[in-house]
Amino acid sequence: MTIGSETISPLFLAHGSPMLALTDIPAQRFLKELGGKIPTPKGVVILSPHWETDGQKISAPGALKTIHDFYGFPKPLYDIDYPAQASAELVGQVMNLLQTAGIDASEDTTWGLDHGAWVPLSLVYPKLSVPVVELSLPHGSTPESVHALGRSLAPLAEQGILLIGSGSTTHNLRLIDREGAPAPQWAKSFDEWIDDGLHKGDISWFADLNGAPEFRRAHPTEEHLLPLFFAMGAAGRDVPAKLLHRSYSHGSISMSYYSFPAAEAA
Repeated sequence: MTIGSETISPLFLAHGSPMLALTDIPAQRFLKELGGKIPTPKGVVILSPHWETDGQKISAPGALKTIHDFYGFPKPLYDIDYPAQASAELVGQVMNLLQTAGIDASEDTTWGLDHGAWVPLSLVYPKLSVPVVELSLPHGSTPESVHALGRSLAPLAEQGILLIGSGSTTHNLRLIDREGAPAPQWAKSFDEWIDDGLHKGDISWFADLNGAPEFRRAHPTEEHLLPLFFAMGAAGRDVPAKLLHRSYSHGSISMSYYSFPAAEAA
């Protein structure tokens, strides 16, 4: 997944329910093992679907509060505090690359890390010692625009910065099964379509999401799918993705994890 001592491949990490932080399921075990299988990055830039904004926002330098952006869960979940800092250096690198790509962005001092960011990070890196920057998902984003956002930051991967898209390849909370029934065929069919497109390594495959099998059943709204294309673009070019793990949570939430070989890995 790396070339030399610097380049680190972007990742797409499913975060599912916030209870992933506390629940022993296959996806949690995978994430806990992942940190030991990839090099420690020099920093992390993560795009979460739980920070939707007008225009592109990024973390401002300083401490990033742990945001418990959910309700009705057990108290131990709200007790989790994942300390992270956004360094001025990494924020500056991100801003410079966005400006170079013609992407208008601004720093935000009010956010922090929502559960789409801190839940997977806390499992992969329980003792984080590198800077983190979170990116928002602008309203009106498309697969192409999010892919372009990732592409603009691809040079960071060559410097040892881990670029992550966090979301889910299926995310319909109205169709979950809390008893954990086997994944329905509609979820598997949509995942197969995603796999086919990622194997081609061509963003144009995803230009018409409404033409995908079971798309609106898999995603009543598409915000949880879009970060996948950030990780895809962050590889720096169109390359086939590598499926690292797949299981299903609450019956139909796809916990799919992909690596995208960065540009120098060709």
